Amino acid sequence: MMAQPESDEALVERLLPSANPDPEDRARAWAEWHARVGGAAVLKFIRTKNSTAEPDEDILQDAMMTAYVEVERGRYEHRAGIPFTAYVKGIARNKIREARRRQRRWETLDDIISTPTDSLPRQLEIAFESSEQRRALWQSLSRLPPQRRQVLECYLGGESLSEIAVRLEMTEELVRQHKHRGLRRLQQMSIFG
Repeated sequence: MMAQPESDEALVERLLPSANPDPEDRARAWAEWHARVGGAAVLKFIRTKNSTAEPDEDILQDAMMTAYVEVERGRYEHRAGIPFTAYVKGIARNKIREARRRQRRWETLDDIISTPTDSLPRQLEIAFESSEQRRALWQSLSRLPPQRRQVLECYLGGESLSEIAVRLEMTEELVRQHKHRGLRRLQQMSIFG
């Protein structure tokens, strides 16, 4: 009679350094999780969300590597009712966002390079002003209270209010307040106004 495969909960427990001090067994648990549960589910998620030029498999590998490092560093906290796959999908979603940002940067540079040479100085000036505005924004963000800054960083990264609420373990109403007050404070610092 074949042995039954262990439950997902038990498999995830084996991934955690705090629960499993054996690094070789943790590596085997990762391989099992990837082959049995995670790899296909996360790849399917990536295929539905990825609209970038970055190959789906590359995003999967990047997400898996980040998840592995975060778990090994003890930064993953198991939450009842939330599967580990959801955690890795969240990382994959962030990797897709990063790919979009990289793609936008290259598209902007391509636009500048393909511009007729008589308008090139103005295009470069606009690109420089834009980078200066981003730098000023991030400097101003650093002067906000930590929770407000975290909310705005997530919001500027493209996350919805509900995603931010889950990530930062706040109510959506509190996230809304931090976003509104943070944007108003940035406006007072003349970032947006």
